[in-house]
Amino acid sequence: MLAGARLYLTMLGVGLLLRFNWIELPAAWQHASVLADTRVLIASGVACAIEFIADKIPWVDSAWDSIHTFIRPIGAALMATSLLSSIDPAYQALLFLLAGGMAFSGHSAKAATRLAVNHSPEPFTNIGMSLIEDVSVAGGLYLLAKYPWVLAGIALVFLVLFAWLAPRIYRALRAEGAAIAARFRHWFGEAHAPMLTAPQQSWLNDNLPGQVPRRLLAVIASADLKGMRNVLGTLCLVGQEAVFFRNRGRQVARPLGSISAIETRRGLLLDELVVVSADGSRVRFDLLAGQMEGARDEARRISGPAPA
Repeated sequence: MLAGARLYLTMLGVGLLLRFNWIELPAAWQHASVLADTRVLIASGVACAIEFIADKIPWVDSAWDSIHTFIRPIGAALMATSLLSSIDPAYQALLFLLAGGMAFSGHSAKAATRLAVNHSPEPFTNIGMSLIEDVSVAGGLYLLAKYPWVLAGIALVFLVLFAWLAPRIYRALRAEGAAIAARFRHWFGEAHAPMLTAPQQSWLNDNLPGQVPRRLLAVIASADLKGMRNVLGTLCLVGQEAVFFRNRGRQVARPLGSISAIETRRGLLLDELVVVSADGSRVRFDLLAGQMEGARDEARRISGPAPA
């Protein structure tokens, strides 16, 4: 669980606990003392320092989490199996899966939380969350050394909460992956042109007959659309109406009604678009990379020409 949030800090902490004999290893586990080797401590310490800095920078932390989606679970699984390499191979395989799954749960919860925090325009919330994670992992290592059953209870409670939040966490991670992939495609000159699927086009024909979409924008919905937070989809501007089409799921469309304005704001990983309805309500979306120019064209079109 701790390695899922901070793999290198966990490796460094466990290595130091072994190096200074704060954890007594049974005779059958002495091979695990390799974690206390000076070379391992230096490598994990350097990696821990890099992670400490990267995790404090908005959106860089999300990119770092994406890179470590597989590194953290595998690292945690290898740490666990290194402690119990003398047991039956069947149990080793089971332990590898359990440890990797637990670390992936911790990683997923962390990555989803940080993705939500990154939408805050100021960096202090991000830094504060990162420091809380650092302290939590350090506290977990202390419990590991002094009160391991307490840590085991915390891990069990965490698993229950994770199971409850798993669908939302999955959507957040999928949105993060899509945002990073779109940013890389944009850097390499690949233009992303969203298209309506057959069910979406059918909905449009039934509800707005005779209307042809004027602009399609690849977006991620926010909590402003109830039940749609972090859902990938397409914002369709047709006539004076706006409709959000989700890419997957049972509910094909969410009409936003007549719009009076569109507001945009640049961001590091995701740009922002706000649809202002005729009744004054506001719905925020995150724009995938490469969609900003089209959004700004629509904002200018709706606002009309500047007065002379």
